[in-house]
Amino acid sequence: MKKYDPKSIESKWQKSWEKAGISRAKGRGKKWYSLIEFPYPSGEGLHVGHVRSNTAMDVVSRKRRMQGYDVLYPIGWDAFGLPTENYALRTGVSPEVATKKNTDTFRRQLKALGFSFDWSREVDTTDPSYYKWTQWMFLQFFKKGLAYKAAMPINWCPKDKIGLANEEAAGGVCDRCGGPVEKRMKEQWMLRITAYADKLLEGLGALDYIPQAKVQQENWIGRSEGAEIDFEVKTKANYVLLHGYKGAPDKNFLPWLRRELVARGRSVQVPALPETDAPDILRQVAHVEETVRFDEQTVIVAHSLGSVVALKAIERLERPIKKLVLAAGFMTPPSKRGEESIRRNYEKTFDWRFDVEAIRRNAGEVVILRDTSDKNIPAAEADKLQTVFGGRIVDFTAKEPHICGNQEPEVLAASLDTLTVFTTRPDTLFGATYMVVAPEHQLISHLLPLISNVREVERYVAAAKAKSEAERTAEDKKKTGVALLGVRAVNPATGEDIPVWVADYVLGGYGTGAIMAVPAHDARDFAFAHAYDLPIRKVVTGPSGDHEADHVGGPDVLYDGEGILVDSGRFTGMYSEKAKPEIVKDVRGRARVQYRLRDWVFSRQRYWGEPIPLVNCEKCGWVPVPEKDLPVTLPKVKNYEPRDDGQSPLASVESWVRTKCPTCKGPARRETDTMPNWAGSSWYFLRYTDPKNKKAFADPKKLKYFMPVDWYNGGMEHTVLHLLYSRFWNHFLYDIGVVPAPEPYRKRTSHGMVLAEGGVKMSKSKGNVINPDDIVKQYGADTLRLYEMFMGPFDQTIAWDTRNIVGVYRFLERVWKTAESVSARGSDKDLEAAVTRLVKKAGEDIETMSFNTALSAMMIFINECAAKSAVPLSVWKRFLLVLAPFAPHIAEELWREVLGNKK
Repeated sequence: MKKYDPKSIESKWQKSWEKAGISRAKGRGKKWYSLIEFPYPSGEGLHVGHVRSNTAMDVVSRKRRMQGYDVLYPIGWDAFGLPTENYALRTGVSPEVATKKNTDTFRRQLKALGFSFDWSREVDTTDPSYYKWTQWMFLQFFKKGLAYKAAMPINWCPKDKIGLANEEAAGGVCDRCGGPVEKRMKEQWMLRITAYADKLLEGLGALDYIPQAKVQQENWIGRSEGAEIDFEVKTKANYVLLHGYKGAPDKNFLPWLRRELVARGRSVQVPALPETDAPDILRQVAHVEETVRFDEQTVIVAHSLGSVVALKAIERLERPIKKLVLAAGFMTPPSKRGEESIRRNYEKTFDWRFDVEAIRRNAGEVVILRDTSDKNIPAAEADKLQTVFGGRIVDFTAKEPHICGNQEPEVLAASLDTLTVFTTRPDTLFGATYMVVAPEHQLISHLLPLISNVREVERYVAAAKAKSEAERTAEDKKKTGVALLGVRAVNPATGEDIPVWVADYVLGGYGTGAIMAVPAHDARDFAFAHAYDLPIRKVVTGPSGDHEADHVGGPDVLYDGEGILVDSGRFTGMYSEKAKPEIVKDVRGRARVQYRLRDWVFSRQRYWGEPIPLVNCEKCGWVPVPEKDLPVTLPKVKNYEPRDDGQSPLASVESWVRTKCPTCKGPARRETDTMPNWAGSSWYFLRYTDPKNKKAFADPKKLKYFMPVDWYNGGMEHTVLHLLYSRFWNHFLYDIGVVPAPEPYRKRTSHGMVLAEGGVKMSKSKGNVINPDDIVKQYGADTLRLYEMFMGPFDQTIAWDTRNIVGVYRFLERVWKTAESVSARGSDKDLEAAVTRLVKKAGEDIETMSFNTALSAMMIFINECAAKSAVPLSVWKRFLLVLAPFAPHIAEELWREVLGNKK
């Protein structure tokens, strides 16, 4: 035999395999779906970390084909995102051109390594034929009320004038310019992933995920059971109560609500709207304008049809009010809500069009109360109100359906200025001696007229927003804060007035953004109270009840456990666990399950991403682009720089932004935010099943055949967010009936990183990046594949060592040389036993991803062969079948060319 020369054989077999289509999934028989995280095609090309994951799943996929499975092992490109846009900013090369060049390079490199991808199914997230369906899916989220726009504190780079995802602002610095990042409130599109928190937790139980992945997901979701408790904030608001259809000032909850508000020192106006049984809505609005006094401290509480009157009245105001509370409110007439039996006599008195911008400008804080027992108003109406006018939805079960009880405590709670806290320790409520709000909390801006030290507060808030979350929450950080002088809250358990502070150790994005501070029983509150000489009140002793034994005797000792209540009114002497629900009930709190998980911030103020398929109409608010008009494609631009006002570069393309409202045909403007690169990667595994389909994102029959993914491998850095986002996405698609299973992946494993020699991270600046092309050129693809599988346990981080590559290459040379001693005659019981052990060992090791020990076993076997004068042909064939998934080129050459096999 001639000398082993990988250059002469590897490209030959790659072309042969591609021509024969051996890697194409047929869509029939016993299926197997192998998946890798599809790569982001950077300008640097493939790196050895990609090779490690791809080789592992290639070994699994090749083994499954040998076992008779119809294997789908697909590939594609996760090509939207910030790096390509940054490249466009630096070089002027358009993202489209850069992406084409990068994907061409990656494709060439991947093919040169002999990976058995089904290239006929290649997808690209930047292809309009792909992101058409990403947009379609977003619209389904929007229609189901799971996509909404809300003001959120975001990471903001003041130098680049751009919003950053958390992963782009690690350590409080911008990964684009390296400058400091600050927090800034900005309206963003959100996906309501929190609605699926329990499903995502429950779904983990039956999945074959590595333990670390399950634990990380459980911790990120962070489920905790507790209660929401409202602390009234003492203000001088002016209340206007508007009744509904066939209502009156003395009906339903209005008389009770008026008494409650007056008892708290508030002024209340309750106009009797004219012709309530057959109302002319415009006349009712005129009556409100004539009889009601509005100012910046006005709170409107509107019930049912009164909400329509309130919206129209607010539309005409010259200055904003403080708050709008919509109880069982709506903005769509009954006959347009799909309620064929309902035809109200007031529908024709009003054109049902609203000046959305004027209302959003004048309404102040918006609270939408949705009664879960309401038979008159569909639940979707609250979602529509929120989508159009913003604000928050409060779901509850009213005392009487349609919020018609004589007393409705939720209406009172929503009407008052309150600080709502979530706590797992309501048993300590009697020990709450002050409250703390996050610097981002909306209460601060709402109560500015009451705060006497406004400038001090504003300076503190600005400084806090410039800090990273890590800086603000560090355990050893000195606690700082500023009292909101002039603002007092009421402890609902004791009735005492307590001070309200702003402090940066409370985060706006977690919980409610406010806490009740119980310094005797919480370490952070304890440190803060000592720093500012605030009262410390002990209300829980240890289980023994012995103050001294439990170290609860003095004010300088913290006790954060549960036990027996003291100084807690009628609850004194009760154990914590029993007292918790009793205290919650007594103060009209609400049992709640809280999650560390936050809703998914889904918009970016950038160019290179999927356009969000919505238009903003002056009359109709946010309106979906009709599905027949998808995709909304990215326009060509000359300038990729973010605008000074923080908007996407798309906002400057007026010819693209200006459009018509699909509903009323009036003037409208397209949304100029784009989706994050997480969008396309949250469903790519579905598109692989039917990538050329123009009528749907995939044929239901093909989805049912291929899904779920049987084995998904990726990096540990993606076992939280990417895995969570894609699971959420798939759960939603399952709930609307377009995918066959709720969970997308049966099995998930992860690989460790590949470091440079010496155990340091690879980087261009250090000049230690390993280019796979160089290794393939010098040693061949099979050597690189084997080395990446042999260099250490697959799930652990390992350092590159060029000396070991030589050892792997020499092993393949020994395999090549051993082929010379193969004989069709005779047998060898020792080698037959050895190859049987090898088959068992390698087969088991592949399933546990113990690739390094499988290769060790092969090396031992070749050494055993070297000690023999001849290797039986039957033994050699079995060895080549074991080697083939790992080193397919040399195995194919020896199987076909040397042994003369036809297949």
